[in-house]
Amino acid sequence: MTRVMPRPAAARLSLAVCAVAGLLLLMTCAAAPKPAVQYATPYADLKLQQLKDLFATDPARAIEAGVELLAAPASGAPGPSREELVSVTALAIAKLGSEYQTALAAQDWHGALSLWLSLRAVSADPRLADIVARDHALGDIATEPSREAEFLEKDAEAFFSKGLVTAALIQYRAALDAGLAASKTFSREALAKWTGRALAARDRVTLERISRELKARAEGLPPAALEFLASKDPLSSMRKGVVTLNIDKGIKIEQGMGLPDRILGSGFYIDAGGYLITNYHVIESEVDPKYKGYSKLTVRPADSPELRLPAKVVGWDKLLDIALVKVTGSPEYVFSLGDGTDLIPGQRIYAIGSPAGLENTITSGIVSAVGRRILQTGDIVQVDAALNPGNSGGPLVDEAGIASGVVFAGLPQFQNLNFAIPASWVSRILPDLFRGGELKRAWLGLALAESRDPSTEEKPGLEVVYRHPQANAGIERGDWLLGLDGEALKKVPPAQGIMLRRSPGSLALVEFSHNGTTLRVVRYLGERPFIPLESAAATERHDLVFPALFGMAVNQIPGSLFEPEAYTISRVWPGTVADEAGLSENDPFVLRRFLIEREQHAAIIQIDVKKRKAGFLESIIQIPAALDIPDFL
Repeated sequence: MTRVMPRPAAARLSLAVCAVAGLLLLMTCAAAPKPAVQYATPYADLKLQQLKDLFATDPARAIEAGVELLAAPASGAPGPSREELVSVTALAIAKLGSEYQTALAAQDWHGALSLWLSLRAVSADPRLADIVARDHALGDIATEPSREAEFLEKDAEAFFSKGLVTAALIQYRAALDAGLAASKTFSREALAKWTGRALAARDRVTLERISRELKARAEGLPPAALEFLASKDPLSSMRKGVVTLNIDKGIKIEQGMGLPDRILGSGFYIDAGGYLITNYHVIESEVDPKYKGYSKLTVRPADSPELRLPAKVVGWDKLLDIALVKVTGSPEYVFSLGDGTDLIPGQRIYAIGSPAGLENTITSGIVSAVGRRILQTGDIVQVDAALNPGNSGGPLVDEAGIASGVVFAGLPQFQNLNFAIPASWVSRILPDLFRGGELKRAWLGLALAESRDPSTEEKPGLEVVYRHPQANAGIERGDWLLGLDGEALKKVPPAQGIMLRRSPGSLALVEFSHNGTTLRVVRYLGERPFIPLESAAATERHDLVFPALFGMAVNQIPGSLFEPEAYTISRVWPGTVADEAGLSENDPFVLRRFLIEREQHAAIIQIDVKKRKAGFLESIIQIPAALDIPDFL
């Protein structure tokens, strides 16, 4: 939304309108208390004992602290000596190695993989070469081939031993992909074993993946598996695998009358043990600690509308809007969840769900577009199938009968448009959802822009436009992110996909460019807040958050007593909020209001600007921007 009024011809009216608008905005936005943000403690301020305490409680962070202090130029200020820093850093690395051995002994393959990746990152940081050379165990990790496929395969076996077949099959597919990247060959016996398991589970996606592995060896699937893949389940059968979720929230009062407060959504089975997928926003009241009211979740089977099956939420991810629910009883149909086959614009798809509670509803349409950046992480698919509230959480099915996405419908800001979360993103987080609880995301604390270096016009890359105050210094605005854990990066979603493999509290190898110099450093991965800018935008200096929120960099210029925040725009990133508002480089403006609307997850600025594109005609405009931007890593 942009409102423009020229001055001085309508100066009095302009000021009156702005005063009223500002008052209303202050009443609706600024009355809420500012959320607190926890700032990272600069490593340069750490004393030796603090570093030792950090080593005892969080060796991964102590490693990052130690290496940053070792690489910093001598300041002459009192602090740990180089010998003391080397000693504490070496002890922290050794402790991380000990935790890795403990995870191996306990057959905690998920934890072992996370620790192995951390140690691998440590071994690749050139600043730690001397310490790594003295640690024989770490030296072995540095030289051995990737163990990711091995750990994923063992984790898949652990899932299967617990009866979590779908999680096991998805993790085994990930192991095959990791093995392909590492040139690891899986045994013929293991492939035959997992072929039988996938066939028993009627998992078409895993059978197709194993088939590709066998074809690379000039081999093939057994006849029974080939016959199953050649068949196709009718939509009438698939309907039996879709259910209606009913969340009873008691009674709500409207205009003095008590009315039932219920939420309806859809879900679909992805495991014969009674596990189904739905949207997080459908079951939010079941797990949100901020919700204090009554909430009871039941499931209504497709062919038995009189039944109400008890259910519980097993795991959930707020960022992708996905939840895993366990239902009592065995499903009549289980969907195969896709794992990465890209949907194509124009491709026919089907949606099954319960719009307005009308179960067993099938609608069809096409994929309208892919790669939409609407959620805070990943990308989504736009579809033109008829969807309504109640469809949320249902499957998006392709012509082969694969669940290629999870529908979510009814976004207010996108009227009459419908979307689905691609199964490729859902399958990445599903094993962690089976582990239970809320999925905790690792992050670097950087907001990125897919852009070109304006000084060199190099190929598109990831430019750092903002560092969150919870992230430690070292990678700053103006740097360019080049790679993560050895994988080159050009786009934000693939970078976020890599982060899905990592756990909070671990270490990653980050390659970035600073003033034209390429650096490879080990960085600590913290735990990502749900909406990083919600607290930061309310407490940070305004000019620091402008690039992430509005897509413009600014320089402060002298203001006046009544208008102290005066700026000139130094850069506008194409396609951003500032660009769409008609702002451009060298436009001067005065910031009159900066407001945070927490319920709408939005920031609003009111500025008095002289646009170069409008002949420097002075105008007052109001620009909103979403706080839940999709560009954080």
